[in-house]
Amino acid sequence: MDIFQTSHLRANIVAWIPMQKTDRVCYLGEEGDVIARKLREMAGEAVCVRAAGEIPPGAGYDYVISLGNLTWQEARQCFDGLKETGKLILAAENAYGLKYLAGSKGIGQGGYFGSVEALGGSAGRTKEELSSALAAAGFAWQKFYYPFPDIYFAMSIYSDDTLPKQGELIDAIGNFDSERLVLFDEAKAFDAALSRGKFQELSNGYLIVAGRDRRASFLNERGETVSYVKFSNDRGKAHNIRTYVTTSEDGGRHLIKAADSQASQPQIFNLKKIAERLAALYADSRFSVNACMDWGDAAEFAFLSGHTMEEELDRLIGCGEHGKAVERMLEAWEEIRSCKGLRAFERTAEFEAVFGAPKLPDGLTAVPEGDIDMIFSNIMIGEKGEWTLIDYEWSFFFPIPLNFILYRTIRYYAETTEARRALNPAGLYQKAGICEEELAAYEEMERSFQAYVLDGHTPIRSLYQAYGKPAYHVSSMLHVIDGVWRRQALQVYFDRGDGFCESDVATYRSKALDGTFQLEIPVAPDVRRLRIDPGSEACTVKIEALSFAEGQGQGKLLPFVSNGHRMEKDMYLFDTDDPNILLEQMPEGEKTLQLSVRVDSMSLAAAKWLAPRIDLKYRLKRILNK
Repeated sequence: MDIFQTSHLRANIVAWIPMQKTDRVCYLGEEGDVIARKLREMAGEAVCVRAAGEIPPGAGYDYVISLGNLTWQEARQCFDGLKETGKLILAAENAYGLKYLAGSKGIGQGGYFGSVEALGGSAGRTKEELSSALAAAGFAWQKFYYPFPDIYFAMSIYSDDTLPKQGELIDAIGNFDSERLVLFDEAKAFDAALSRGKFQELSNGYLIVAGRDRRASFLNERGETVSYVKFSNDRGKAHNIRTYVTTSEDGGRHLIKAADSQASQPQIFNLKKIAERLAALYADSRFSVNACMDWGDAAEFAFLSGHTMEEELDRLIGCGEHGKAVERMLEAWEEIRSCKGLRAFERTAEFEAVFGAPKLPDGLTAVPEGDIDMIFSNIMIGEKGEWTLIDYEWSFFFPIPLNFILYRTIRYYAETTEARRALNPAGLYQKAGICEEELAAYEEMERSFQAYVLDGHTPIRSLYQAYGKPAYHVSSMLHVIDGVWRRQALQVYFDRGDGFCESDVATYRSKALDGTFQLEIPVAPDVRRLRIDPGSEACTVKIEALSFAEGQGQGKLLPFVSNGHRMEKDMYLFDTDDPNILLEQMPEGEKTLQLSVRVDSMSLAAAKWLAPRIDLKYRLKRILNK
């Protein structure tokens, strides 16, 4: 299965565009791909062409869409095919996108770092190059967006108006197009880029809206600019939604949730009812609920300023104030426990339809109905310290164990990163009053809930193992290389009268990494014997030079003994993981040993199989040794 080409997530890059059913669209792409199909759902007419040169001048399209870099000539051909108020939508890889710096290949590239090195045929471009090409083609204005994780599987689309927060850029979809390297932790690198104000320069890709004319506005049906989109559509169809942040002409910000298709419309319509119920349940608590207002088929919420409790906890941990972080968590749990109408838990058919049939201990306290997603990222702390519940779509109108809600606050915070795990999740569960029997039951409930959300759908993260391409982590590669180097290192031991020992050894590695050694080894006057170990595994050794640079034997092969088997001329087979070559005749004075050898590793089993076939005395040797 070619996930890269067929996944419905590929269409996210265009699905958010405020397109009308009266619009005419020209798509530079394949007639039957997922993006073409999506455009036909959105527009009145969607024509597919293979190249910009096939767009008829004066065609008068409302949109031309290209998911790949354009030269300025091609951009001009797109420009000529648009109506006066038409717009070009261009998606392009960033030549310096973090994923490409970390070892991902650009699409269609056989090698690594093609865009970074500006190799011919590479697709990546810088923001400045793209902007210049569009301006040269005649476009009057441009707006840049930043898709994450990239232009191919855009799960979030940011803009200069709405940039990511620390810790947001963690769910990078696996590589389904080609194998890649992993040179560093991209999530940590993105956090660092955000803190340094470099996100736009290192975004993995750019999505640009370019208007042919100043009148070519890019607004939704309410006359607002889309500043941010988050897709939550890798679920069952009944639960797929989108979240928008829009900006009105007066600078006002709006938060909107909309269905991804008609199948998920009931989930959106349910939000207002949920908000009202939660407001009543927590009327006596510190929590307020972000009010929900109808907006056609969508739901609108107040755009809140401030920070989440998750951000506050991260800040405390970053300052080393772990105790204060735990105190803050205890405060939040106390407010969650203040829900009105608490009662003894009784399971219902509705409960089991979502959470399965876990074996729960008797005597549990339950909320009469509630939001199971009161996790710390969904508690907004305002500028005056007020607490507001947001993102409460996972609320249910039946009893739920109160401790399950607390359990999820810990699971989705303290068990997610190494820094957060310093709070000791096991200890936090105890502080929350959650026993071992409950933990096992809540883990089962969470699995059932996730299956309910997916509703038979297989998310892309679960397809990576079967259909993804290899990812080679540099740390693992270096570990392997280090192990190989240790095994293949050539060591020279010096006997100064007390035998050979590990404290008197010189170690050499093949600079060419091909097992070739060309060495000049200084030998002190007091050295009586010298032993050469060509690695610590079975191997073949070709000796091209083994002589002293001085004296009568200059340039001649020195006599030696070894535990190897001579194959031909100066080629020896060592069927042991402790191969050695011993020089017992040392000339007087200081000297230099000239050594030129090639060492080729092989398996011990293969060496032992070959040895008796090249050495007729081998079997007798073994008998005598025994």
